[in-house]
Amino acid sequence: MSTAAKTFSLEEYARRSFNYLTRMVDGEHLPYFHVFWTDPAEAAHDFPDWGDVMCRQLQAATMARIMTGCELPIESIWLEKVFARLDPRTGLFVQPQTAYCPEQPVSFAVQGLVLYTLLTVWLGGQCPEAEGAIRRMIEHLPALVEESASKEPGWTGFGIKSLAACGRFMDCPQAIELAGRLVHQVFAVNPLFSPDNTFRHGGHMHGNLRILSGAAEYALAVGDPELYSRVDALYRYVRSEATSFGFLPEVIGRTGDIVACETCAVMDYLALMVTLANHGHPEYWSDVERLVRNHLVESQVADGAWLDSDCSRADDAQFSRRRIGSRMVGGYAGWSSPNHILAARETMNAHWGGPELKNKTRAFQNCCGGSGTHGLFIAWKNAARYRDEGLEVWLHVDKRLPQAEIRGYQPYQGRLTIELKESCAVKVRVPAFVAGDQMRATVAGRSVETRIWGNAMCIGRQPAGARIEVSYPLTEREEQVSVGNPGRRQYRYQVRWKGDTVIAMTPVGDSAKTGYSEYDQREVEVFYGEDGPGRLYQRDQMAASVEPELSEIHLDEGWLDFWFVR
Repeated sequence: MSTAAKTFSLEEYARRSFNYLTRMVDGEHLPYFHVFWTDPAEAAHDFPDWGDVMCRQLQAATMARIMTGCELPIESIWLEKVFARLDPRTGLFVQPQTAYCPEQPVSFAVQGLVLYTLLTVWLGGQCPEAEGAIRRMIEHLPALVEESASKEPGWTGFGIKSLAACGRFMDCPQAIELAGRLVHQVFAVNPLFSPDNTFRHGGHMHGNLRILSGAAEYALAVGDPELYSRVDALYRYVRSEATSFGFLPEVIGRTGDIVACETCAVMDYLALMVTLANHGHPEYWSDVERLVRNHLVESQVADGAWLDSDCSRADDAQFSRRRIGSRMVGGYAGWSSPNHILAARETMNAHWGGPELKNKTRAFQNCCGGSGTHGLFIAWKNAARYRDEGLEVWLHVDKRLPQAEIRGYQPYQGRLTIELKESCAVKVRVPAFVAGDQMRATVAGRSVETRIWGNAMCIGRQPAGARIEVSYPLTEREEQVSVGNPGRRQYRYQVRWKGDTVIAMTPVGDSAKTGYSEYDQREVEVFYGEDGPGRLYQRDQMAASVEPELSEIHLDEGWLDFWFVR
């Protein structure tokens, strides 16, 4: 991506994902789950490719189309592939048997991903026949709940979000009822979360956050304030385990020296905070802004040159070694450190896979590729909203609605402009680093009277055609941050902020070159210091106070409003 000063456009990051989505596939357009840092680097197929990865990628391609107006040919190819794997009687997804994928039933969690993807493509306007498939799935999913609860209790609740959304958008009481069964399972029967609203005892952050974002939506849909309150408390616990710029541990309770951030978890963290912010907790919009401007977009692969390739070797049924680094540009980190795209040289040995996948450094897991673009869409969709004849601007980023065009000038200037297409009342969130009385607003160059109410500046009703300019001081500050597992090595950073944007991430102290991995049961190379693959936060140009160019943005036509419960 260009280092030229531009207004902050989420569409630009979505367009970068096109390279990854279209190229990190085999000759039959099936995505690869693994990328290994071997010599040469390898992309490898594994059993998640079909139901997990391809569905996330299809959902990402649909969301990217809505964000940018650009339809990728691979979107329709993946849609056809997904439909080809649906049992015509039950609607359930069926995994094919291959040399690297033994015949096995598809997990309830993956069925939930398929369901969410089908709902996305149906609501995204490209696939009316998805409705019938969704209803067949919902009819037959209840039979899988009991088996899932006994075999994989930590993942049983993964489908709550999918079912609650289907219940709302399809007026399907059966989906809401099943979502309620799953909520009861994970909160009461086999609780994942302790009575003090933590999961210090351990937990997979992505899985737990997907459950919590679904539980929040379910609580809002059925009117369960006690459940909603618990979800909010659990969000605040997760926030205490994360950094202010959005890095959070992939796993709670690791016993070694490796702490890494998974983009799938970042996406679900964002989905949860946006759902809460939209429904009674507007104070969380500052958390959203900091995460989006920092660790979400920094987790996108900008340079894969550290992955050496071998273009002389043809792809085989499982592996590709051609142009791996360039094909990964636009993908997302599976295990980032605060300042590198990869935290450590760990293997898959402790997890799964045949002998052909052993003793190889895992560089990327491509479930995160679709999740990163999904995260961009969540932020883009919720950055500003028009409702009740009023415009609400929650994020200081670029956004185009039918009623207004909004431009965010951070980190170059403390400024936000709004060009109204319709007459309406306007309110703009006050950034967390600014006092309300430091906010100023002009209309057509003239100061207007405003009112601060909570964390919002109320500008009042303005006519169509009005150009509103909001300004505020863009302060710089420094923060000391430490990440690490309890009782194990801690990694310290000096974080330099300019407004809501991290413009420098500097390791502090003597950086360890190795750390103990309880997965590999040995010391492995770690990347928490200056050296390592894919350095993040190379943002020196953002220190300047200049007039940024206007980025290319696209009209939000109202599709896929999953995180606002009416």
